[in-house]
Amino acid sequence: MKKILLSFAIVTMVILAVGVLAETVVTSESSQRIVKDILKERGLDETQVQSVEKVNFSDLPDQINIENIDNTNVAMYQVDMGTEKPVYVITVSDEAIKGFKKDKIILTKMLINFGLKGEVKESQFLESAVGIKGSLEKGYVMMRSGSITGLSTNAEILDGNGDVEIIVYRNQKEVGFRNDIVADSKGVKNDYDVQSTDTITFEAGDVISIYVKVNGDVKLQDINTLIEISTNE
Repeated sequence: MKKILLSFAIVTMVILAVGVLAETVVTSESSQRIVKDILKERGLDETQVQSVEKVNFSDLPDQINIENIDNTNVAMYQVDMGTEKPVYVITVSDEAIKGFKKDKIILTKMLINFGLKGEVKESQFLESAVGIKGSLEKGYVMMRSGSITGLSTNAEILDGNGDVEIIVYRNQKEVGFRNDIVADSKGVKNDYDVQSTDTITFEAGDVISIYVKVNGDVKLQDINTLIEISTNE
């Protein structure tokens, strides 16, 4: 159980013939289970628990006196152990926990480079950063599960009309994420797109490669493409 240390330095407690256990982090879905785990850690028999009830700070039992406490940050549970006097467990409240929750914590982001140096007139796979020609089978092997969250391309249009698509492949299949450069004039062109985490995902061992699709009679050179990946481990 992951724990967040909680200081009770400003809390004054007067305990009258009851046991009070200070612990951390209880969520609404698992409060009873975690309260029982807390009791077990303190050497109490969690199998003897008959009920777990959340205590209203505005209506504390007579034997509990807690002052100078922000009840939006902590919660108290009364545990009936089948004995004459109950045990009370103080935890971080559900409301406080919501302030810490996030959809996903991204631990690692990485940029992967593909490209082609020199003149390009026909569709083909891009090369890796070390000059290895890609294919449906050849590309970068992912070491962790994660998501493709960005794609950017820089290329110089030399001549012709049409457009150039930069297409992402995962395990020999298009993933539906691409850059599109319109070749309506000569010069250096850019395109970039971003995507939310967990929209285009991959697993450890998946192979990522990039294909440039030339539409029309476009002639271009020096394609430089970056993929941004985000992993969750």
